[in-house]
Amino acid sequence: MFKINNQITKNQYMFIIQNSIIGVGILSLASGVCKVAKQSGWISVLVAGIYPIYICIVAALIYRNTNYNEFLETNKRIWGKFLAYIFTIFFFINFIFFSSFVLSGFANVLVFSTTKFLSPHTIIVITVILTYFTINNGLTNIGRLSELLFYLTILILIIPSYFINKGHITNLLPLVDDVSSIFKAVPETFFAYSGVEISLLIIPYVTDFKKVLPSGVIGSLITIFIYTLTVLLTINYCGHILTSKLQYPLLYLVAGADLPVLSNFEPLFIFLWGNKIFQTLAVGGYGLSYTLSKIIKKSYNRCCLYSCLIIMFVSSMLVPEHTRTMVIVNVEPYLVGFILVYSTLTLILSYFKGGKTFEKN
Repeated sequence: MFKINNQITKNQYMFIIQNSIIGVGILSLASGVCKVAKQSGWISVLVAGIYPIYICIVAALIYRNTNYNEFLETNKRIWGKFLAYIFTIFFFINFIFFSSFVLSGFANVLVFSTTKFLSPHTIIVITVILTYFTINNGLTNIGRLSELLFYLTILILIIPSYFINKGHITNLLPLVDDVSSIFKAVPETFFAYSGVEISLLIIPYVTDFKKVLPSGVIGSLITIFIYTLTVLLTINYCGHILTSKLQYPLLYLVAGADLPVLSNFEPLFIFLWGNKIFQTLAVGGYGLSYTLSKIIKKSYNRCCLYSCLIIMFVSSMLVPEHTRTMVIVNVEPYLVGFILVYSTLTLILSYFKGGKTFEKN
């Protein structure tokens, strides 16, 4: 059994939050919102950003009110032992879906774009092995990698920025045609913004509690900015009709980049984006292994192996893309709805139920 270390700095926490949200959704988000909100789809993405900000704020306040005890202990004091285990099981299931959605989507995109010679199942197996070695040493290792690879996000931003002057402003007009459609398109963003729930698990391991709340909010704002900008530029360049018909609008945008240095920018973009996906999977894998270790009372290291096998199995069932999309549409709204209700009620009760601080593992 390996010795694990879960302590992370406030900056690493911020990067983990940012990495937990950036995922497959950045490629397909524009298509989903444009089907409902048309040229105003980017506004739906901006409005939906309230969700990750809310979760980060609520999580920080809950732990502040309960002396930063671990997740299970905090829930025991607020909800009692039985419900605490029920909620832990729910988060375990949530991270199964989250990680499997991300991994199967990653495999589908690679087969669609750059690695057509590989089967999605081969990609899933290789990625799961890499994820296992990443999460096996604990949260500290994930925090360091997230901090190191954060700057790939800046490089990813360079690509859509190339199209700032390439589109036509008329594709964005009128800015608001139907207010109700903007809010109806918000559920299309649920998967893109999922993953931020990890904040409800890892805040007790941040070394500087005073900076937890702003760090989480900043991490969320970075991703909200990236999502909004990429969707805005995609609509500006392609128009909402074409965007809504494309499976991965951002890949279409990248393929249209005519750079003098590179004849084909798509493989480089996939490489940069793939590293972000790898970090997203590491965050989801940690959440899955952490909750499983609390449920079955086994070591975290052993649960890492179990979790990776679970992710591999479920992800394989979500191939091809239409199967994955169907499951996301039917499952994700319920997961998000439950998390919103749970976090809100837990915050309210945390003001009345505190407790002494326990030693963290």
